[in-house]
Amino acid sequence: MSAGTSQRLRAYAGLAGRILGTRLGSTRPFKVTLVLTDRCDCRCKGCLIWQRDKRAEMTPEQIGAFLRQAPSLRWVNLTGGEPFLRNDMVAVAAAVRDALPKLAVLDFPTTAQRTDVILRDVEAMTKLGIPKLFVTCSIEGPPALHDELRGREGAFDNMIATYKGLRAMPGVDVYLGMTLSESNAHALDDTLAAVREHVPDAGLKDLHLNVYTESGHYYGNLGGEMRRPTAMTDVIQRALAAREGSWHPTDMIEAAYLRLLPEHLATGRSPLPCKALRASVFIDAQGDVHPCTVYGKVLGNVLETPLYEILDGAAAVEAREVVRQDTCPGCWSPCEANPTIVATAPESLTRRPRS
Repeated sequence: MSAGTSQRLRAYAGLAGRILGTRLGSTRPFKVTLVLTDRCDCRCKGCLIWQRDKRAEMTPEQIGAFLRQAPSLRWVNLTGGEPFLRNDMVAVAAAVRDALPKLAVLDFPTTAQRTDVILRDVEAMTKLGIPKLFVTCSIEGPPALHDELRGREGAFDNMIATYKGLRAMPGVDVYLGMTLSESNAHALDDTLAAVREHVPDAGLKDLHLNVYTESGHYYGNLGGEMRRPTAMTDVIQRALAAREGSWHPTDMIEAAYLRLLPEHLATGRSPLPCKALRASVFIDAQGDVHPCTVYGKVLGNVLETPLYEILDGAAAVEAREVVRQDTCPGCWSPCEANPTIVATAPESLTRRPRS
């Protein structure tokens, strides 16, 4: 067994141990969603982060300092805005790796517009020794619809160039992330057909599907013009069929998400007991800690107070109980749904939506 393989297995075993800890009642999260910037190079109709006044962003040194005090973290999601508008993304990734030597997973979404920069930086990240590196290129539909919803002419072509380049790169798992709304849920087949013109072997398993979500403190889209789809059974069933029966961890998590999505669309609630502030936590670009991407209560700031101290504080205890009682705003956002799925496995992997 090579040293690299041994390191990956130890990292995955460590993640599994932290997941078990959540099942046993730990309030030390194994996953963090960390916003790196509010800047964005698209003008999306569904996410209005780009309209927000821009403020100072945490440096790699600041990020490393607060992560070093939270060794339970094994899965880090770096997001934005558009993360690659920062000119120090490799330094950020290195700071995360150095602060969390037991890190198992690093992932981030991208608008995929800055092809040369993204390919250069991701290639450098593949050399950092991080066991699992995921990149998700955002897609809204076939070219005209994608460009319209992204608010940028040529956005589809840029995204495809980035996606093709990343697929050819060893050491990184690449997906297309499609947020389903009333504006594009009907266009799944056309979207895949457009991708296949450039990547003939692309299929439903290359798509990471999620559903449109409103958030005041994150997306800034409360009361916006977009709407989540009311029903899309056919789309869900076809996407689910592409992953059913697979024992690959990613397929199993994606299948559980899709299987329970109809229940969320009917109720607006999480189909599983949410594990926000147990399995996961959300931190914005200025260091403010929130329970999740949707529940906007500010619990503290990691630039002022260690994360564990914040999570043990009265505000976090109160918020954790709100989540437990399911009286939070409610969502099925993958940022929280996916760690909830793994923290409630194996039950979550076989649950069927309630009628």
